Amino acid sequence: MAPMSQSALPDASPRGAKRRLESRKRLLAAARKIFVTRGYHETRPQDISKAAGLGHGTFYLHFKDKRECFLAFVEEARAEIDGAIMVRAQHAKSLAEFVEAVLTAIYDFAEEHAGVLATALSDEAIIASGSGGVEEETLLHRWGSEWGELLKAQAKEGVVAKDFDFPLLGQAIVGAIHQASSFSYRGGRSRSALVKTLTQFIVRALSPRK
Repeated sequence: MAPMSQSALPDASPRGAKRRLESRKRLLAAARKIFVTRGYHETRPQDISKAAGLGHGTFYLHFKDKRECFLAFVEEARAEIDGAIMVRAQHAKSLAEFVEAVLTAIYDFAEEHAGVLATALSDEAIIASGSGGVEEETLLHRWGSEWGELLKAQAKEGVVAKDFDFPLLGQAIVGAIHQASSFSYRGGRSRSALVKTLTQFIVRALSPRK
């Protein structure tokens, strides 16, 4: 077998690493737009490469397939939303203020980045059906786990009742938020009414009994 030519090897220099990072960013930016406008099933890897202004082969230098690219898009959206939540919630002085801050951050993101959150949440089957029979956590499940850990910590401070199964509770809270948000949006209810009702519901349900 002939030895691999030097030109076929990845450029390991700092300059090469920078180029790879830039091409990945361009691919993800293009993927984000196309997934949002067309949906997962109508998007092809070559569409993403073309929109990014890169050769089709470049896509496969960064992603094994379309599913892996979609997972990267979901992870990027999750990190952005988590960052927005941290900024909003860091100064909350009560459970009610925290819940309101989290909800406000999520809804602000959804409005400022039209379609991104809805797209990231729309294809749970794609995310969950990992190769080799290994299932991966969906975005909602990950948020549920994070809520569970947070509420467990709040219970230690006496802010939340202690007699809960916190992993299960976290999933229930996220499920309630997701369902109520969808129902409110479809029914044309105001965002302020949605935030107020969800905050009241969550705080009253979680507060320690006196």
